[in-house]
Amino acid sequence: MKTVLFFLLLTGCVFAQSAQITILHTGDSHSHLDAFGPKDASGKGTIGGIGKAAAIIGTVKATEPNVLLLHSGDFSVGDFFFNKYFGVPELHILKQLGCDAMAVGNHEFDLGTTTLYSVLQESFQGGGFPVLSANLNLSGFPQLGNYVTPYTIKTIEGVKVGIFGMTIPSPLGNPEPVIINDSITEITYATVAALQGQGANVIIMLSHLGWAIDSALAVNIPGLNFIVGGHDHSIFGQPKMFNNPAGILTYVVQAGESYEYLGKLKFTYSNGLVTFNSYDLLHADSTVTPEPGVQGVVDYLKQGVVGTYGDVYNVIIGTALNDINKSSSGNNPNYKDSPIGNLITDSYRNKTNTDISITANGMIAEKIYKGNINCSDVFHAVSYGFDTTTGLGFNLLKMKIRGSELIKGFEVGLSQLGITDDFFIQVSGILFKYNPGNPVNSRVILSSVRINRQQFNPAKKYTLTLNEGLYGILMTTGVQVENVEPTGIPEFLALKDYITLLGNVDYKSEGRIREKSNLFEKDDLETGGNNSMINEYKLYDSFPKPFNPVTTIKYQIPN
Repeated sequence: MKTVLFFLLLTGCVFAQSAQITILHTGDSHSHLDAFGPKDASGKGTIGGIGKAAAIIGTVKATEPNVLLLHSGDFSVGDFFFNKYFGVPELHILKQLGCDAMAVGNHEFDLGTTTLYSVLQESFQGGGFPVLSANLNLSGFPQLGNYVTPYTIKTIEGVKVGIFGMTIPSPLGNPEPVIINDSITEITYATVAALQGQGANVIIMLSHLGWAIDSALAVNIPGLNFIVGGHDHSIFGQPKMFNNPAGILTYVVQAGESYEYLGKLKFTYSNGLVTFNSYDLLHADSTVTPEPGVQGVVDYLKQGVVGTYGDVYNVIIGTALNDINKSSSGNNPNYKDSPIGNLITDSYRNKTNTDISITANGMIAEKIYKGNINCSDVFHAVSYGFDTTTGLGFNLLKMKIRGSELIKGFEVGLSQLGITDDFFIQVSGILFKYNPGNPVNSRVILSSVRINRQQFNPAKKYTLTLNEGLYGILMTTGVQVENVEPTGIPEFLALKDYITLLGNVDYKSEGRIREKSNLFEKDDLETGGNNSMINEYKLYDSFPKPFNPVTTIKYQIPN
């Protein structure tokens, strides 16, 4: 009898040291509960949304063993669903789908720590799932610790899987009195060691730090097996692999935003070894039918959105002739203005009639897809902030700024080149070049700057429009402005009205902002900027021939 018992204990121990596990991951969902993007014949979005994600999750859980469902953070801000419900329904649905852990994203703090606490409290009545961040100092708001912890350990067939979260210390956030600790490397190292000390066989970092930081940690922190990343909305078709100091491979994955993709990573743990098996990027596209129960909840929630904001889903206000992208586009690689940045800043000036307007990449949430545009599409582009009066996002401000202070502000954004593009500005009424090879604070080429096609004057005061969020950041940089005037105009309304005015929207990178390069030194900044380039010309009657010494060219150019 003792021999049989010893055999059972021995074999149980052996079996406990081997398991095949699937990591199913998403992140940066930003309250996109409904499908979005290109529309079908009925006007509904065809990609993403939690209904399609639920269908994929259900299929994977039915066909794969030992599935861990992970979310890399930023469920907050980005859709009318958030402004109406503050993320509570999304957390309810994720709980029902069996989410095993979620990282704390920087946007979770946009409406303040008290709001985040209230959202978690309401969402997790009767139980929830681990919400993780190892680099939050909660001493100023300890009650948040009822829901947010540094890590969790899941035991799967006897294999202990340690999962910890990390949150990027973003200056665009609003975490006070919580402190987001920026000692990223030290905290990561210590947390891995703590999990190892508790017997974790596999360690996963659920990261909301962004790809650049993830890759640096992957090569410097021993003991990390997987980094499930988020924050910069990257999409990796296959994991990025790094040798870490422990002599093992660390795999880094990201799966985009808004439930458009889910990543499926399969690995095996056996006798102390973690073996990567496969990775698939699952696309929640038009071929995926939403899970009926979840989509039914989403459709019900849409009624509440319509009741508050009007029919933001079915009323068409314009047509995008092409995708209006967040990144620069076109044949000239030195054009660094983005189509969506140009459109948004032009919409500011359409409302305020100032000399110039600016925004920053970090203030632009999403692109606008080709096709019919409704108000939900518009809000996706400018969803940041929350105004208690309108329930919308940031309002616009008018002010005056001296030319020299304007350049100082540009230099702040350009100082972050290669680190983050959140502070890279987008402009209307301005043309300029910069040299990324110059030292910080001297990257703007002053001789290139034009304000509404006129020579730039550092001593002159210009009228300026920007949104409240960017104004708050600007005030932390030491840039001086005068005569700040609230307009009471939501950024969303400015963009909506401008798109309605245009009807057909066709925006591209125009060269408002140009990176200096020897390949394109002949480019003339005088020709850049919205509607400042000659769009069309025609030759009439006398074409250039040896016997016609004169030809007439007619063209149009704005005043």
